[in-house]
Amino acid sequence: MIINVVDAHSSGAPCRIVVGGLEPLNITGETMLDKKKYVEQHHDWLRTSLLQEPRGHPALNADLVVPPCDPTADVGLVIINQRPIYPVMSGGNILCFVSSILEAGVVPIDQTTDITTVRVDTPAGIVVAHAKCSGDRVEHVTVENVPSFATHLNHQLEVPGLGTLTVDVAYGGMFYVIVSADDLGLTIDPENASRIVELGERVRNAAVSSVTVENPAATGFSSVDAVLVASAPRSGDNHGRSAVVMPMLPGPPRFPAGVQGLIDRCPCGTGTSAQVAALVAKGELALGEEFRQESIIDEVYSVRAAREAVVGEHKGIVPALTGSAHLIAKSEIFVSDDDPLRHGFTVGDIWPGAVRA
Repeated sequence: MIINVVDAHSSGAPCRIVVGGLEPLNITGETMLDKKKYVEQHHDWLRTSLLQEPRGHPALNADLVVPPCDPTADVGLVIINQRPIYPVMSGGNILCFVSSILEAGVVPIDQTTDITTVRVDTPAGIVVAHAKCSGDRVEHVTVENVPSFATHLNHQLEVPGLGTLTVDVAYGGMFYVIVSADDLGLTIDPENASRIVELGERVRNAAVSSVTVENPAATGFSSVDAVLVASAPRSGDNHGRSAVVMPMLPGPPRFPAGVQGLIDRCPCGTGTSAQVAALVAKGELALGEEFRQESIIDEVYSVRAAREAVVGEHKGIVPALTGSAHLIAKSEIFVSDDDPLRHGFTVGDIWPGAVRA
């Protein structure tokens, strides 16, 4: 089997966009949520083949181009993460996906205007992306994220070994615990990544054990998923700096700390959406006000609360995310029946729970 891919990154977060070769799999479903579940249940070998060694690495995600279910959409999208998880929405993946399908010609760039609008059918619903283009290049993309809201503000969280921390808990596509880097005694720098992961996972474990969350508008979101470590920006042009710690195994953290999580290389669109929702709820950010977020490698996303939203009993916002992506490779991936490692493998020096797929 030959799979056609475009590799790209958005502010350092790598994505592998599958633009062809999936037709024999007959990915079926009446909705994109159905198609996501179909891939997850019947073709999870795509995740391991595309993302694990020898073709992938721990920070890589995959985006599948599939036919849309909504007749108003231009294209369909299924997102695959390293963990056995298929998220319904991801800011960085959307930015990579839209930039890649436009520059690769899957969806044509509108040459009559500098803004090309792409309607993407996702498991979370239609996401409308506005791509600022120049010739055949995409300069940046703006998308509206899912409605985001805070569930806990200035919550006192008891974390073994760290004491009582003041945190916010908010949803921006996943549930995040937002904690101050100062309270953890850390600066957000690449050389501190291992320590940030260790302490971030300790915070997540405490939150999973004691904080109850639920998204009334979406099933399957009833636990804290990740931790956003927040600090002041380095640049006067920006408003915050963050490191999002993403667990690499389902369930609670496993201690003592080893290879158990990684830091999002980009400023994290869903995490920053959650943080902006919390800031608006606390009156620290106004509707329409820009929040520029630095990542651990000094890249920047911009998020603003485009308008108010109500999710169940929660007052929230609809965040608008702006960022850029860059194509870095275009290739064919061979999945050969006579290759014993065709479906991928992991080794425990850099992968948690290492298994041979």
